[in-house]
Amino acid sequence: MRKFLMAVAATLAFAPAAVFAHGNMKPQHGGVVKMSGETVFELVVKPAAVELYVSEDDEAVAPADATASLVVTAGGKETSVPLTAGKGNAFVASQKLPKGASVGVVVKYKNGTKTFTTFKLP
Repeated sequence: MRKFLMAVAATLAFAPAAVFAHGNMKPQHGGVVKMSGETVFELVVKPAAVELYVSEDDEAVAPADATASLVVTAGGKETSVPLTAGKGNAFVASQKLPKGASVGVVVKYKNGTKTFTTFKLP
């Protein structure tokens, strides 16, 4: 039994940390994924629109439970873009995002907490 426990301990010691991470880091909607704490953000940039999908502890955050906005910085100019409820758990805006922009994402939950991350567009 002791040898078995030693083998398990050795295996776990050398396992990659990503195995223990929360949240799915694979894009589910064709966007770019970032993680901040226990929150996973997926930003989908379309030619004339943007979509944001948020999950917290592997559970989708519905627009009914939070509000979301973007702060887009490009060419020295900062623009605030409020997101509205889209289909399913999407936050959406009819907004073209400029190439190379820095996009800050802020999600405010009904309980008063908020979380954020930043994307750098190619």
